[in-house]
Amino acid sequence: MSDMFFERRPEDIGEKFHRSLTLVWWVFLFVGSMYLMLVTAERKTIVIAGGSYEQGAVEESSGSEWEHRLELESTLQGTGVFVIPLDKNTKAEDVVVENCYMDRSLHILLKSAKAGFYEEHAVQGDVAAIRSAGWEEQRRGVLLTFEMDGVYEYRTSMDQDMLRIEVCDPHALYRLLVVVDAMDGSIAQTQIAWEVLQLIPAQLNHDNIRLYFTGTEDEEITAEERLAFVEEVNADLFLTVGVAEREDAGQYGICGWYNEAYFIPQFGNVEFADIVTRNVTIASGNRAIGLKSAEADSILQDMRIPAAGVDLGNLNNDQERVLLVQESYREKLAQGIAEAIREVYTNYYE
Repeated sequence: MSDMFFERRPEDIGEKFHRSLTLVWWVFLFVGSMYLMLVTAERKTIVIAGGSYEQGAVEESSGSEWEHRLELESTLQGTGVFVIPLDKNTKAEDVVVENCYMDRSLHILLKSAKAGFYEEHAVQGDVAAIRSAGWEEQRRGVLLTFEMDGVYEYRTSMDQDMLRIEVCDPHALYRLLVVVDAMDGSIAQTQIAWEVLQLIPAQLNHDNIRLYFTGTEDEEITAEERLAFVEEVNADLFLTVGVAEREDAGQYGICGWYNEAYFIPQFGNVEFADIVTRNVTIASGNRAIGLKSAEADSILQDMRIPAAGVDLGNLNNDQERVLLVQESYREKLAQGIAEAIREVYTNYYE
């Protein structure tokens, strides 16, 4: 009979206890991990793309005559941060933030916001930089618009039911600020220039360089507005990009422009124009016509920072016109411009 029973050895009891302890430990780790995931999900950060120039992700508002005024409560002065209350069901993917720097405004689209939510909730914090604010219902949600007193960059984060906006001086975030402009011209000239400009941010992709684009291909910006923007943002470089329609149809190639009347020691207009022309010529596989002095009515004549212009080709030349309408060729042109800006940064600003 005694053979039918087995004595429980101490080492068996210890092994069973060890397995139980291991199980409890793994359960603890699983629960802790799930908790951290939930907390992280609730505190998801929304980042404004630094290199993006697109201003059209949010439907346009009705202007400064707000459909509804947004109440502002001044607290935490001097912090540069204001906080927007959110509906408790708002997720990070429901928030679209757009920096409309040419209009000195900030647009925030809240896709899940309920009508009337901001009649009962105010924006709080350091609101000194906000001139006025309003909200309106749109097809995709509720649009908040903040008219700012200058050109800013924004760091945006979402913490549970609050959207935190940090207002920053562009120079505090980036080492090099470049204003990129499309030369005035015909519809065809402007369209090609803007199609090239749209490709530059992806080609550049540099954390220390911020590109600002003056307007869009459908929006006319006066020379005075461009100059005012350059001065307000305190830009380091100005580049205007265009496509020529030369009388000599047989002439083709890349041409650089500069202001010869305003001299800047070490690195100035001539050096910048030369770097841009050279890099665009190499990237495109085209030929360089050379550098020319900007005409008297050119915006380059009014710049007091290193400024240059570049013609990407001649639309009146049959072979070059065929190239300019090809996306693959426009990508090469954009690559050349990006390489030029990187070279300037590395050699003079890094």
